[in-house]
Amino acid sequence: MYWNISAEKGGMSTWGWAQNSLVSVDTEAKTFRYNHDYYLLKHLTHFVTVGAKRLETTGTCDQAIGFLNPDGTIVLVLRNELAHTQMVQVQLPDRALAIELPADSVGTLAAKPA
Repeated sequence: MYWNISAEKGGMSTWGWAQNSLVSVDTEAKTFRYNHDYYLLKHLTHFVTVGAKRLETTGTCDQAIGFLNPDGTIVLVLRNELAHTQMVQVQLPDRALAIELPADSVGTLAAKPA
């Protein structure tokens, strides 16, 4: 659950806790920036359908989550928090998939049934 849809850049709660949000707002520059949580939520709600089951994943991407949609489509949501491009491999029960993730990104692989 997200308490904040948007918050000021570097926002703090009234009790002094750093706050995360989907969007950070820079009130001085009158700009905004979508945060990683925004993209994670966007990818999950777009590609993972109602009734999907979580899949066990292993491989070279520590930040990967997999799902099996009711139509048999496999969805992997991957995060590269490094400051450089990273080639990652994810092993599923019936196949291995690989993708090159840009630096500091969230990516999604959707694979049709084998």
